[in-house]
Amino acid sequence: MAETERARLRVLEDLEGKEDEDSVEDELAQALRVPVVRLVYGEVAESTSVVVLPVCKAEGREVELQEAPWECGMGGNFGIVEAEKSWSGWVVLPGWMPIAGLNRGGVAVRFDTAKGVLPWKDKRKNLDEEILVVVDRGQKEVEAEDGFYLVVGGGNGSGTEALKVERGVKLKETGVEKSLGMVLLVVRRLETTLKINWLMTTRWYEISFFEGVS
Repeated sequence: MAETERARLRVLEDLEGKEDEDSVEDELAQALRVPVVRLVYGEVAESTSVVVLPVCKAEGREVELQEAPWECGMGGNFGIVEAEKSWSGWVVLPGWMPIAGLNRGGVAVRFDTAKGVLPWKDKRKNLDEEILVVVDRGQKEVEAEDGFYLVVGGGNGSGTEALKVERGVKLKETGVEKSLGMVLLVVRRLETTLKINWLMTTRWYEISFFEGVS
């Protein structure tokens, strides 16, 4: 588990800059400017800080993003989650550097598959997985060419418009000045087939879903 800030930075560097041995054409190792993490059990329970975010379904598009609570946090002796209004789905993530302090405007968008959503090549097994895209709705202006933004695009291959992640440089080239928010983190689904021994030695990340919390 990454217990110090230096260790966390090293983990993120490894995730952003090193190729998998099985990967042949993985652009994540070449030009990624947003961390992509694979979650396993252990981190949330042992984290000294966490981030609580409302979850939106990708098929809800910009309407659901606008309706999701803008402010939420944990307070009191019991760390009770408090939000400006009720919401059906929440996620608790460790307070990683990219999302630490994201109390206003943060949202996690849930995609059933990564295919057609992310603007880089990846392994086929990863494209078939469910992902969460953490977005800061307070940063809608497309300013950073090397940044990533959530937009409504050409349908993720389905022929209809849908939410997707796009590079800032491409949006600027096409004259797009505003997005639905800047992408801070991409979270891959919880690995359910890991062996116990592996978990005990590599417990870096965990994700916990809370459905029906108001």
